[in-house]
Amino acid sequence: MSKQHRAFMTDMLANIPSVEHIARQHTSDQQRKAAEKERQLRARLTPLDDRLRRVLDNIPDSIKAEGIRLPPLVHQLAGRIRQHPSAGDVGKALRRLGWRRKRDWSNGDEGYPAVWYPPNNNEKGL
Repeated sequence: MSKQHRAFMTDMLANIPSVEHIARQHTSDQQRKAAEKERQLRARLTPLDDRLRRVLDNIPDSIKAEGIRLPPLVHQLAGRIRQHPSAGDVGKALRRLGWRRKRDWSNGDEGYPAVWYPPNNNEKGL
């Protein structure tokens, strides 16, 4: 065996993690997964108004001022029973938070979607 080959093998053997290191890493991975699962469960059990408020707080004011459509908002929320809450429940929660809905009558080809505006928005027609 050449010197280079022996040095390479020695380096390779030195970089093999120990059994204790692997066990610690596995335990920390399990703890991280359990904490994430608990966080997701807590998020689902939080009242919809609070979950919605948290999502809305992360949206820039400039985008809120333009109006927000309901489907993308619904998909950002976790439901208690289903994957996402119903659009009706999200609409009711938005009203409780002071948001107002306005129909966009400008484009008949794509239907007339509802656009939601924050309570402090001075959008015409509200």
